[in-house]
Amino acid sequence: MNYSHIEDSYYKDLFDNSPLPMFLIDNGLIVEANNAMIEIFKVNSKEDIYKLHPYQLSPKEQPDGSNSEKKANSLLKECLEEGFIQFEWLHKDLEGKEFLVEITLKTVTIKQKQMLFTTFRSIEKEKAYELNLEKQNEKLKNKNKYFKEINRILKTDHQWEQLIDKIFLLEEFRKALDESSIVSKTDKRGIITYVNDNFCEISGYRREELIGQSHNIIRHPNTKKEFFKTLWRKVMNKEVFKGVIENKKKNGDSYFVDTTIVPILDKNDEIVEFIGIRNDLTEVFEKDKVIYEQFTDDLTSLPNRQRLLDDIKKFIKPKLALINIDRFKDINDAYGFEVGDEILKTLSKRLIKYRSTNLKVYRLSGDVFALLAFGNLSEEELLKTTDTIIHNPLIQKYKIAEYEFDISYSVGLAGEGEKLLTQAEVALQWAKQIHKDIVIFDENMPIYKDLKENIELTKQIKKAIENDKILIYGQKIINNLTGEFKYETLMRLELEDGTIVSPFKFLNHAKKARLYPLMTKAVIEKACNYFKDKDFEFSINLMIEDLKDKKTIDYLIEKLKETNTANRVILEIVESEGIDRFDEVRQFIQKVHKLGCKVAIDDFGTGYSNFEYIIKLKVDILKIDGSLIKNIHINDNLKLTVSTIVNFAKVLNIQTVAEFIHNEEVDNIVKSLKIDYSQGFYHHEPELLN
Repeated sequence: MNYSHIEDSYYKDLFDNSPLPMFLIDNGLIVEANNAMIEIFKVNSKEDIYKLHPYQLSPKEQPDGSNSEKKANSLLKECLEEGFIQFEWLHKDLEGKEFLVEITLKTVTIKQKQMLFTTFRSIEKEKAYELNLEKQNEKLKNKNKYFKEINRILKTDHQWEQLIDKIFLLEEFRKALDESSIVSKTDKRGIITYVNDNFCEISGYRREELIGQSHNIIRHPNTKKEFFKTLWRKVMNKEVFKGVIENKKKNGDSYFVDTTIVPILDKNDEIVEFIGIRNDLTEVFEKDKVIYEQFTDDLTSLPNRQRLLDDIKKFIKPKLALINIDRFKDINDAYGFEVGDEILKTLSKRLIKYRSTNLKVYRLSGDVFALLAFGNLSEEELLKTTDTIIHNPLIQKYKIAEYEFDISYSVGLAGEGEKLLTQAEVALQWAKQIHKDIVIFDENMPIYKDLKENIELTKQIKKAIENDKILIYGQKIINNLTGEFKYETLMRLELEDGTIVSPFKFLNHAKKARLYPLMTKAVIEKACNYFKDKDFEFSINLMIEDLKDKKTIDYLIEKLKETNTANRVILEIVESEGIDRFDEVRQFIQKVHKLGCKVAIDDFGTGYSNFEYIIKLKVDILKIDGSLIKNIHINDNLKLTVSTIVNFAKVLNIQTVAEFIHNEEVDNIVKSLKIDYSQGFYHHEPELLN
């Protein structure tokens, strides 16, 4: 986008090629910039900073603690009122590096429109020089003060003792330094003439191994020669050197020290020797290494998910694309993880080639990679780049060992937003679901609506648990001979608006949110408390997940004992086709049988109905699945199936219950088949048990 605010070619060239960064601001936004701006902000082109507010190229706070956005707006307003202002400002480039500048703002009129002409120059060196000058002045003041004190003492013979005290204190200071720091002295050639105990301890050398040796004895090969050239140039120029150095111990291990090297001068201002004073930073560097590893993927060495989350917060105007290898699990299963890992490593190397000033590459997990665009790299440009990547033959075709692969990808892309990663993940899921290469996030996509509904329902479940809105309903189970009845307790959820919903609508969400055990416990407690003073038998539904959860079973047994209801409770195992740990289920049944409980298997006759299991489990009741009962009056095959189940149960002395009795005709057939109990809306609709 070129605004062409500067039309005259001479002035245009002068503007573009000026060594000073220059830009024009219109209504608070940058609309024109010169080449120096590209260089200092590390962007690819001027377009990368067009339409940005100056505060967006700044850290959140200025050195004085003020908010950059508020302060920038205030200064722009001041310039529009005054016509000209000059001030210091802390900027940052698109990589996040901060730098201090002096900014000049001046109002100009271009094409009958008032704008702000802006230039700035770096004042980093000036600030460093000012700071160094202050330090040198402070040193001179201290030195003059010291000499004045010595002269005063020398003029007074009876105060020689005071001079001795001063020298003694100086020696004590040297001892204190020796005790607290890592100290060495060398001659002008760098030959070690003194080391203290701390130096020997951290380096692993004995004192006699060090004295007379070059200080290079502890130089680590990781530290470049150019670094030491700079160090020597500085100290030979009679300047104090300060920096962090990686050294090498006698055993080869690294250690890091915060180092100050001071040239010692004689009365003629000539260097006599050098004193090095160090503090051990190894622990800090080890922590930094751990932090680096926390933000880096082990397999590919790319930044990981945590780094991506941090960068989304840090970078300006982020956009995100997630790239997922299609059917990658099949590759791992068929060829092994070693081959799969090689594909991931090769892909990461190829993706790195697409990195730029404002495009970063990450590996999130498994076979999912991320491209994070920021600054003025637009969503359209990210889409174009991503499309180019996934259709590039180098990205699609792989040869690992003797195997060749032709790989396709699915991509989820999201523009700017507070939940950028979540939105990109939703778009990726939708792309895979509808078998499309690239999907751009849209709040109206069905999968996102479902996600929001699921999140809202999970919140409602949590609130219901917190506010005691897990309700129990009871439905009568009628004895077909005597007319007596017992109750099946059913879980219901009361929403904030008073709506009552059944488990069909919330059970899966409760399981995913790991709230289901709390809901089961609420039903156990309420059912036991409700029926403890009544003569009815009652049933409590337990899923396979409940039987596997020791805490839930312990709670159940505790409540049965506490309310003295064990001999009247029927524990219904629902979704019994999910039984995959037969021995655990059998042990549970044996345990509750000892307490006097009865056990029922729900939904028998469909799915994984196993007659052998029923024999081995020794259950008390079979509840025949409703799908076999509700159409039994119009389907003779269903009648035959149910009759077989009933005869099987009677041989084992197991009682039977028919569910879904919805009319008189079905009820009569059930009774004719000698089923022991009937349950359904025809006899009784579930009612709230208070």
